[in-house]
Amino acid sequence: MKNLLYLKRYVKMHPDNRMGWYLLGKEYESDGQMGKANYCYNRAGDVYEAFEQSQIPAEVLKDYEAKVMEMGHARDRKLHKRRMIWLSIVFLFLILMRSLDLPAAEDQMAMENPPAETTNGVNSGTKSQQPESVPAYHAPLSFTAASGGSAAAGSGLALFIAQQLHGTEPDRAAILGMEKSGKWELWKHVLPVAYTMQANDTPAQVQVQSYNAAACRCKPGDAGVSAADAAAWMQQQEQLAVMQTALASFKSARGQLPQGLGQLDQSFPANWLSGTTTLMDQSFQTLQPYPLDAAGAMPENGFSGNMQKLFASTLGNRPYFSEPLEIIVDKKKYRLGLVSGTKLLRNYPVGLGGTKTPEGVFHLSIKVMNPNGRSNGEFGSRGMQLSDTNYAIHGTNDPDSIGADESLGCVRMSKDDVEELFDMAPLGTKVTIASDVLPDEIQIPKQRYASNKKPQQDQTDPSRMYHWLN
Repeated sequence: MKNLLYLKRYVKMHPDNRMGWYLLGKEYESDGQMGKANYCYNRAGDVYEAFEQSQIPAEVLKDYEAKVMEMGHARDRKLHKRRMIWLSIVFLFLILMRSLDLPAAEDQMAMENPPAETTNGVNSGTKSQQPESVPAYHAPLSFTAASGGSAAAGSGLALFIAQQLHGTEPDRAAILGMEKSGKWELWKHVLPVAYTMQANDTPAQVQVQSYNAAACRCKPGDAGVSAADAAAWMQQQEQLAVMQTALASFKSARGQLPQGLGQLDQSFPANWLSGTTTLMDQSFQTLQPYPLDAAGAMPENGFSGNMQKLFASTLGNRPYFSEPLEIIVDKKKYRLGLVSGTKLLRNYPVGLGGTKTPEGVFHLSIKVMNPNGRSNGEFGSRGMQLSDTNYAIHGTNDPDSIGADESLGCVRMSKDDVEELFDMAPLGTKVTIASDVLPDEIQIPKQRYASNKKPQQDQTDPSRMYHWLN
């Protein structure tokens, strides 16, 4: 009941705080007063939807409510202290009035301009004035990406509030907008800023700004987020996804995680990674100790300590892609997609063999450079064998066959595409061949994934000439 009274007082003083309304609704619901609870949920709006649909841990709500209670107690203590100080000042003033003969003008000035009352840390109870323009960009800044308009804003808001409750930086976030095609969220090479979120000076309040003119019915102006920062964040997340996939594949094959990064970027045939980056070096010790689930996904709980610093650029303090990368080949669309869950990172055009191309689930059992002993052979500069079969994903010296059924069953790719896929898909990556499962739109970035910042290990196989069913 005490919490209920404080929350009622809180929303009365902060009528625009939707999180406060949501917590008050929870209190009414636990007390069996569903009519009042529903009223509060309606006032909570998208905060109610975000927290009810996103399965935010109960501890987050408890933390938030505790902060509200703490603010209420602190406000009461400060008000009581200020009343006592003010009464003391008035009492002393009356005593001085008896002993001093103040001029009338000065007396009038003193009465019209009493000592100013500080408002630091105390909300006066009046509705705060919202700034007309979006705050200018300032570091630190965290990113995430999502599709779905208001649903994306709601899920991002839930993550942002949870992050602020745990006192983690940054205090500003940008949600990049993703298009959808069927079940797929499209990770295109340029993602626009859909929303920004800024923690206000008042605790537990967040300013949300939409940059979709139709959604916000406004002229949003500049989001204050540079395209270079967004692009750099996207590139970092791709590198982390490749690292995570290599860890999951290695553990699936060997029964344990690698002891060092050197176990992942060895020469053929142990080339789990075709190359590494500085970020991979930094993230290996951070990602490696965490147990992956049966599907190879990262733990649901957020990271802490040094991990928060490494992943601070992502809203939620964890890698954006939560599931390992997979390859999907669409026989009807002549497409090869690189995906993480329902997020489509790449969608390449490919050549196939019609009914000769088998359907089913495979994995990359061999990754080899120049499978014919040279880069311009019939299998091109890269080859990736599908399980223990005679089929492979490889390059071709017949680029006109891309988009047609001219192979004997293998998947043909252009030179630039197969070389990028070779770098992004670690050894052991799951491959599914099916029909009519990917979008038709080709999705290839202008700036290709680049992993080989270190001297590349030898990934050729001079002992063998490959003879897949080209």
